[in-house]
Amino acid sequence: HRVVYSANVVPVADSTYDLGHTSLYWQNLYADNAFHKTLSVTGNASTSSAANTNVFGGHLNVTANTSFNQQVVFNKAVTFSQFSSTTSGSVALDYDTYNNFYLTLNGPLTLSNPTTESVGQFGVIAITQDGTGGRTLSLGTDYESVQGAGYTLSTAAGATDLIPYYVIATDRVLLGMIQKSMA
Repeated sequence: HRVVYSANVVPVADSTYDLGHTSLYWQNLYADNAFHKTLSVTGNASTSSAANTNVFGGHLNVTANTSFNQQVVFNKAVTFSQFSSTTSGSVALDYDTYNNFYLTLNGPLTLSNPTTESVGQFGVIAITQDGTGGRTLSLGTDYESVQGAGYTLSTAAGATDLIPYYVIATDRVLLGMIQKSMA
């Protein structure tokens, strides 16, 4: 069945009516341009545009695997979720969920080899000493530090060090120069 309509379709009130339902979806939507106040992607999605432009005028919430096959330009800040934890022992960072990590050490920490990293992913690992200080950091073999030397953290209680990272290949997380004693 098909409905053919040669005029604008406009609701009688702003932000009141839905097209589709939470359990009944349209299979495809074809348009030259799409203007959205908020767009949420909750399933696998892939989008490309040869000459057309998609404009998102509000929030774009991507909660699934999404591939943009053209250049994406952000005119406002882009924020990534951050994992925060007080921790010690052996920890595998969850790169599948987070790009940035803020760890407060309450004992020696070993960053064990991750299994969820994605090539091209980057972010920072911020490490803060607890009120005792003197905590140490060891690295799994997938982590590569400058000249392979590992890191000696700042030891003062409450000191924060910052380590940038870039995933260059599966099982290869390159760690940048440590920025020590951020204050």
